[in-house]
Amino acid sequence: MKALVDLRNAVISNPLRRLAKPITFELNPGEHIALVGLNGSGKSTMIGMLTGAFYLREGSLECNFKTDSYKAYKIVNFNGAYSTTEFPYYYQQRWHSFERENSVTVASLLDKEMAVSEKWRSELYELLDIGRLLQKEIITLSSGELRRYHIAKALLSAPELLILECPFIGLDPPTRKMLNEIMILVSEKLKICFVLTMTEIDDLPEVITHVYFLKEGACSEKYSREQALALPKPSVENSDISDLSFLKKEAKHYNLVVQMRNVTVAYESKVLFDKMNWTVKDGQAWNITGPNGSGKSTLLSLICADNPKAYSLDLTLFDVKRGSGESIWEIKKHIGYLSNELHSSFRDNLPIIDIVSSGMTEGYISQTTPNQARDRAILLLHAFQAAHLKDRLYMSLSSGEQRLVLLARSFAKNPDLLILDEPFQGLDAVNRAKARSIIETFFSLGGRTLLFVTHFPEELPSIIDYTLNLRG
Repeated sequence: MKALVDLRNAVISNPLRRLAKPITFELNPGEHIALVGLNGSGKSTMIGMLTGAFYLREGSLECNFKTDSYKAYKIVNFNGAYSTTEFPYYYQQRWHSFERENSVTVASLLDKEMAVSEKWRSELYELLDIGRLLQKEIITLSSGELRRYHIAKALLSAPELLILECPFIGLDPPTRKMLNEIMILVSEKLKICFVLTMTEIDDLPEVITHVYFLKEGACSEKYSREQALALPKPSVENSDISDLSFLKKEAKHYNLVVQMRNVTVAYESKVLFDKMNWTVKDGQAWNITGPNGSGKSTLLSLICADNPKAYSLDLTLFDVKRGSGESIWEIKKHIGYLSNELHSSFRDNLPIIDIVSSGMTEGYISQTTPNQARDRAILLLHAFQAAHLKDRLYMSLSSGEQRLVLLARSFAKNPDLLILDEPFQGLDAVNRAKARSIIETFFSLGGRTLLFVTHFPEELPSIIDYTLNLRG
């Protein structure tokens, strides 16, 4: 029986995607493969090679699908957790409802997709709990809801091969379990083969039968699931404490960093917050948690001055009540921020040193000179052990590397309030440990407040001392 996808001794002609040695990969009918490697190891390059996105200077690619290749496989990439290609997307668009008069719904988009049968469409919607999303506007979906939409869209036509980049990105634990079960069901019922990319093998889905490991542009031999799980796991040592002394400053003290009084927010008849009262004081570190769609990102958009609903609410930020004449930039100059929406909309194809230094002056006139901003960017990149990326263009990085760079950028203005919305999405264990250490060290400098969103307690920095649990 011929392999479904057979890549032999392949070398590409892209100078930004260098390989340590020629790549060989084989996917046979009935197999499901995980590509496992750290950030920047070559997983995205490998996917591009398998789908014909790169010209092969050496070697060969043979696909033996039953239908035309472009119909036979579908890809749900990393950014499928953050955005959709159906229409242009810009940062803050999700919160500006007055610009969404002609925005399309989930139902209108999915109705355009061919399904193998209407029975399968109904069954798939039920499996992925899509029914309650159908009448929602696509740009109002949370990252987890958007991920489910993309997976449903890809599965409707029952492709012979479905490629999922970082399949669990943006999904809460119940939805992760749901996706695991769906992959098993469709592999058996529809004979769909899966290729997944992952940063570590610990969460290997049950459907996976074989594993390739990638490291620094080199691909391992093919391992069976049992062989891969039996290999010694690399240890993740405690990261050395990063030197952040360059971020020391005279602390500004606020009585109220955030205060919400009787705040009610609703979208499309769904009430997210009903007479909510919440106070964040100077120096506190909060974990904000809750299932997909519970309103975590909406809450943060009010604080970051991204959501126009804030003007009608009883909301105080940095001891100043909203609507009292302050500009949004007077608020933003205090805040360092990373979120899925920011990652999705960030498309400035500049050198990484410029990307990080731009976080120092974003949105307001700073006394900082360009050289001072670049000097701080270099120090931050060294702290995140990413200085080797400083001259690379942003769009040439892997999605995980982009996430790390944007995380470094959130520290650039030495903020009084650091807001991190699922900051570790797409980061491997090494980079998560390093980032957690940096957050803890930054907080120990004093005069900082932290709001941290995650679905997973093991990701929390040790300095967290308060929790806000949203239920939507």
